[in-house]
This record gives sequence, structure tokens and C-alpha cells, in this order.
Amino acid sequence: MISVFKKTGLLVFICIVLGGCGSYAGKFEQENGSFVPEQSNSQIAFLADIHLHDFVASAQALDSVDLPVIASGTPVLIRSMQAQLHSTRLFNENYFVLRATLDDLAAKGIKLVALPGDFSDDGQPVNITALANLLDDYHKTYGMRFFAINGNHDPVRPFTRAGGKPDFLDNRGEEVAVMSTDHPRCHDGSAWQCSDALREWGYSEITRAMSTHGFMPDASDLYYETPFGTADLSQRGWQWCEAESPDICLFMPDTSYLVEPQKDVWLLAIDANVYEPIGQITQRNFKGSGNAGYNSLVRYKPGLVSWITDVVKRARQQHKRLVAFSHFPMADFYDGTAEELASIFGDSGMQLRRMPTAATTDVLSETGLRLHMAGHMHLYDVYESAKSSGLVNVQVPSLAAWLPGYSLVTLNDDHSATVKTVIQSSVPDFDSLFPLYRTEWAQREASADINWDPDILNSDSYLAFTDAHLRGVVRSRYVGKEWPAELAEFINKYSIGETLKLATGEDITDIASEEILQLPAITFAYDYYRLRNAGQFADLQGREDMYERLGLILSNTSKSQLDTHWQIKQLLMLMAKVVKKRDATEIHVTGV
Repeated sequence: MISVFKKTGLLVFICIVLGGCGSYAGKFEQENGSFVPEQSNSQIAFLADIHLHDFVASAQALDSVDLPVIASGTPVLIRSMQAQLHSTRLFNENYFVLRATLDDLAAKGIKLVALPGDFSDDGQPVNITALANLLDDYHKTYGMRFFAINGNHDPVRPFTRAGGKPDFLDNRGEEVAVMSTDHPRCHDGSAWQCSDALREWGYSEITRAMSTHGFMPDASDLYYETPFGTADLSQRGWQWCEAESPDICLFMPDTSYLVEPQKDVWLLAIDANVYEPIGQITQRNFKGSGNAGYNSLVRYKPGLVSWITDVVKRARQQHKRLVAFSHFPMADFYDGTAEELASIFGDSGMQLRRMPTAATTDVLSETGLRLHMAGHMHLYDVYESAKSSGLVNVQVPSLAAWLPGYSLVTLNDDHSATVKTVIQSSVPDFDSLFPLYRTEWAQREASADINWDPDILNSDSYLAFTDAHLRGVVRSRYVGKEWPAELAEFINKYSIGETLKLATGEDITDIASEEILQLPAITFAYDYYRLRNAGQFADLQGREDMYERLGLILSNTSKSQLDTHWQIKQLLMLMAKVVKKRDATEIHVTGV
């Protein structure tokens, strides 16, 4: 199947030829009498992958009997720690870190905040509504404005469908299923509770609920346009048509927009979701967009590429400072190590399916776009084109995973930008749910269920908590399920010192202190994910030097006879490369 821009695509062409769709700005200028005066604040905060689950509002949508309660006596609907330690993101503590981050931004006087997707955790009505209300409160109290664009978790599919989760906690610490009323588990009676607050909203419902946060023009905007010549949400999209039957089409929504919230500052929000149909379009069954990204966008939504190109051209002609953001990365986010990763973990391991191809990045670079802020990967990374005027793609870390943080772009009068990433290490009340997790742990222990390491509940800060979460996910999911079985078994069995000796056949134990050599070899895995997720923010407690020295020692070694020993060598050489390539915590970009 391919997408064909038909009637909606004509609007794209008209918009580009006429030099942009600026009717909204003119309308609001006439209504208000004058434009909003220029503000001195030229900073924009980017908060990616919030994955908000409002456990208080969610509980209010249910029968509170047998729901757990926190110290204040408030019933809550939380996901289990068991579920969190098998996920790349936290589900519950996002409630606290989002508020702490917004308070931080308010204290700094930041007025513009962009949300590059996955602002909700699967687009449930209760979470979308709670987020919209929270952002409304900060807008009214502090004058902050928010600009959201969709991610693959908001929505999960383009149209509303049944939803829910099987791993919420009841007051006994047992996992229970809470589903929407149209879910099969509500029909067969196997769900613990049923509520439509847990459906998975589609585009129409999500964008209308969040309409005042970027998806629709505001009276204070100096300029607003979409690629489709209209701000009407029901008309913003494109036609996906059957390749064999081009007259059979389905309207696919797209919420991309360009806004000028302050004089000469343009924010370009790109909806990079692509939901490829499964089977016939009329069946309305779709793949998720998580692995699609820009590789699919350049194929299925070429009109967006043309629109971006035109926006960049007009921004330069009109001397606007342009920053683009979307949920998905536009370029390599693994610092040129994809080949090494594939050789160890396979072509589809380490989320390599989400990597934009070089050809895709070239297409996006040719638009002339200079600075793009992305999310999705829950890591901090910077890609800078070899060309001095080429694309710079910044991966904004998630607030819901290690290393938790946000990125702050400062726009300068000389059309340069400083991008600084801020770590959220201190979060008030982050441990409020710990008593409920202890009940869960005791229940699992009594039932002889597979249990998790309770040491995570000794975390004294949000930063330490997310690091403990990362280590738990490494053990249970990454090494436990995604790594080659022999390699996983090896690093779970030996110490660092034993591993080095077995893998190399040589006594190179003088490469590190005795304390480091006695650490379990799974520390290699912990450190790799720390380096991958955080770049120069990662503190390996003195092990950086060991990896650099190992890289030099192993670089000239031949392939080992045992595959596992060779995989260990490859892993260590990879880590040496990653240690050297760690991105700076602050970058300067010209020509925005």
C-alpha cells in the first residue's frame, strides 16, 4: 500500500505556492487590535516522553472499594512495580516529576514549553484530560504556553479503541485488570473493574481535548498555519489509498502546525506518526507507529517534507528563528555504533528498527532544517551533520526514565541557539507510593511469584530511583530477554575480573582496581545503558578509564574461537567507543 495525496494534498500545494497559510494571524490581529508585544524571554523548554498517568484522577473514575490509598487517605490507581521493572518507562512517578519540572520552569520564568510526543501513556481519556487541566493551571498561574505534538502513545492507533491494563494494584498488592467497557475482558467478566476512562482515544478526541495547547491557533499567536490550509481538526490530514485500488481511500489525521508565539520565533511541530494499515484499509486495522518514524514518513507523507522545506525557506526570508520538534528522531541516535550493535544483538536488536536510515536523514537535511528536537528513545543524544549548516538532531531525555531531564533551547539574536539539558534529580514526594510497593512485594513473596529487588525502595532521590529502575529493566528485560542467551548467561555468572580473563585468555586484571574487578559482570550492561541513555551525564564511578584501556587492548585481537568470548570482546570494544563519543551536555547551534 502507498499513500496518495488526493483532495487534502491539493490544499498542501496551494498553501506552499501562496507562501503560507497566514489567515489566522490576520484574523486575530483584527480582533485584538494589535499583535502581542515582543517578549524578552527567548527560551523554550522541551519535555519529551512524559507518559503521564494520573493515578488520582484514574481512581476517581472507579469504585474506590479495594483500591490502595496513600498516606493522605486518597485512593489511587497505580501500575505494579513488577510492570514498571519490565518497561522502558515508569508509569506512576511521572505524576510527581512532571509537576516538579513545571515548577522548575515557572521559577526560571520559562514561558514557552514544547511537548514532543508521548505526553500521555496510551491516550486514555482520564490522563489526557488531567494533563490538559494541569497545563491550563500553569498557563493561568504563570503565563506559560504549551505546544504539543503527538507521539506513538498518544494515540496508540489513529482512531479510538478499547483499552486498559492488566497490572494495576489492588489494596492487597495483587495485580488486577482494569479495562474499558468495550474491552473483551469486560465482556467476559475477567476484568477487575471496567471504565471508559481507560479507553485509548484516537486523534479526534485527543487533539480536541488538548486543542488549546498548540493543536489550534490561539488569539495571542502572531502567526499560525498547517500544511492543509485550515486549522479545522477534522480537515487536517491526508488520504491513504490502496495501491491496487486508488479510489479506495481512508482519511488519516495529521496535526502538524507552525506557530509564532513570540515575535520572530517559529515553532514547527511535525506529526511524524505513520500508522500503516494491516490488510484492507476498510478494515481499519493498523500497525503501531513506534517503529515507523521518519523512514515511513518520507515514503508515506511526502507532502510534509515539501511543507517543511517551504517553512524553512520562508523562515530565512522573513528572518524568523526556527526550531522544529517532533516525537521521532531524524538521525542516528547511537553515535555511529549501529553496525557494532547489529553484529552483537542482531539487526532488530537494541531498537535498531527505529533508527533513521542515512537516506532518510539526507532527505530531511535537504529541507534546510537546522535544529530539530526529538523524543521517543528515552535518551540524551546529539547528532550534528558534517556540514556546518546541516541538520542538528537533539534527543531530549524522558522525564519517566533514567536519566530524567528536559532540554532548554535559548534563542539568540544572532540566529544561534544554545541547547542545554537539565537533569531532574530532586523530585518532592517521589517516594509516596513506596508503602504500596512494599505491600506488593510482600504479596508476591507470599505467593512465590517471581519477585523484584526491593532495594529500589531504598532510593533517596528521584535520580537514584530511576537508576535503580534502569538496572531492574536491564536485568529483567534487556539482558533477561533481548540479549543473546549465551552472552546473558555469561555476564550473569562471572565477575568483571573473571570475565576479562576468560574472554581474552590473558591476565589483564591490572587494568582496574580490585574493587572494580570484583563487581558482577552484569555491570558491563548497566554501564552500557547508562552511557547510551545519558552521554556525558553518565557517572560510571571511575570505570570510564577501564573501558578506554580495554578498547586499546582489544582493538588488535583476533576473533575468539568461542562465540560468547567474541561477543564479550565486541561489547567491551563498543563501550570503549561509546565512552569516547559522549555528547557534550550543552551545545551551540548557528543558523537557526
